[in-house]
Amino acid sequence: MKKILLLLGGSVLLHTAVSAQTQPHYNRCGMQMYHAEMMAQDPTYAAKLAAQKNSLQAAADYYIQLKRSGELERTSSTVSAVPIIFHILVDSAQFNLLGGTAGIIQRCDSQIAVLNRDYNMQNPDSTKIPSLWKSLYGNVGIHFGLARVDPSGNCSPGYEIRIIPGSTTTDGGFSSINQVKGATNGLAAWDVSKYYNVWCTNFLGGLNGLLGITQPKSDGATSTKMGVVILFNTLGCTAQNGAVPPGTGGSAGWPYPYNLGRTLTHETGHFFEIWHPWGDDGGACPWSGGSDDGLTDTPPEADNIYGNPTYTVAGGTITDACLDSTAIDVQPIGIACLSYMDYTDDDAMYMFTTMQAAVMSSMALVPPGSAGTTSGTGSVGENYNLTQNPSLLIPCTTSSTAVAPSPTEINSSLSVYPNPTTGEINVSINSQAETLHTIAVFNLLGQQVAAVKGIAGKDYYSLNISGMSKGIYFVKFDFASGSVTRKVLLQ
Repeated sequence: MKKILLLLGGSVLLHTAVSAQTQPHYNRCGMQMYHAEMMAQDPTYAAKLAAQKNSLQAAADYYIQLKRSGELERTSSTVSAVPIIFHILVDSAQFNLLGGTAGIIQRCDSQIAVLNRDYNMQNPDSTKIPSLWKSLYGNVGIHFGLARVDPSGNCSPGYEIRIIPGSTTTDGGFSSINQVKGATNGLAAWDVSKYYNVWCTNFLGGLNGLLGITQPKSDGATSTKMGVVILFNTLGCTAQNGAVPPGTGGSAGWPYPYNLGRTLTHETGHFFEIWHPWGDDGGACPWSGGSDDGLTDTPPEADNIYGNPTYTVAGGTITDACLDSTAIDVQPIGIACLSYMDYTDDDAMYMFTTMQAAVMSSMALVPPGSAGTTSGTGSVGENYNLTQNPSLLIPCTTSSTAVAPSPTEINSSLSVYPNPTTGEINVSINSQAETLHTIAVFNLLGQQVAAVKGIAGKDYYSLNISGMSKGIYFVKFDFASGSVTRKVLLQ
């Protein structure tokens, strides 16, 4: 067993992590510790937490109902991208371990690619999903991109770096989550209603050995705290083009076996309100005083699973101490140890379940206040605003005036179709009252992938991106008085 001493806001929590297998040096996630810490501080927190978890199946069912009824089609209006800002706080030795600025750029780009694959059923290792789990393979439908414009309207690469003091004896890092997110010693959050904030740093003291921890909206996180903190060298992926690197160590600087970017995949699941499949109940089963994650398609599970388990259930995974409930097998296809939300190695997690995906979709893709939704923190649509700012994902070339507002008449005169598309993008401009300078297409990494040559005052243009990867793209129109951006989904 490994004992973790957690410091949050000046208080101390001693937590013993239990695993169904031998636990490695790293502790996959601090959410269970964080919840215990909050319950120790607030007598009402446990009830709030239980109510939030008990609401998740209803959120999933509501989203599925909307999809089946056709009320929420997965089109350009409902498939949106979340702008991510990476706040990187490392000492000089850790900065060099990341490969300097060039290495950080590679890590940020590869992390965005991992998230987009994992959250949209495009991860190549999904071929490892056992046959009895394939029907539960869920598509979240949330896309992610680097934030290319900061809250002041200035250009951004999608990350910011602060070199903090460090030495061979103290090792630069933080022993408190609040320190990481503070403007004095850390890096302050960007507007949490528009940006998904991810801090990348080294954990010390009671947080030593931790890979990641999340403060979602339902936990009452303030505008300065909401987001994720991950161990700095788990950022990004050593794999290229989705292929798992050979050997056991991958490239230097990644803590094997957490080298495929799944630390942020896991923590982002918490940010969009899903739990660990065993329910963080200390190893108990639901029928003996324990709980679970509140979702119907993750079988009861006693506790977390580390490592890369050998599957023992034909067509399924493995079983554990919650196999039988009054002589009834409740794990006929095994437990959800293959879910991104368990504690297995990066190369042993391949999927979100249908209900896990539906909960997250309901948080980001359903407008708040929709009929049938609840109100308050933890409710359907709580992260919807994060998907409504496509202009923040488009690279800019100047400061302060990077996102100039466009006149309503320009916006209304543009038609971009078909959308979704299989490759062809047609543009119709009904008015030439404003001078059009350029039309360009960008991917979620902010890279320009296509452009119209020879703008000549025409009212119709055509582009083809059929050779690109499936996902969200942005068509940016630069007029004399400002820019207009439209989302396009390539299927």
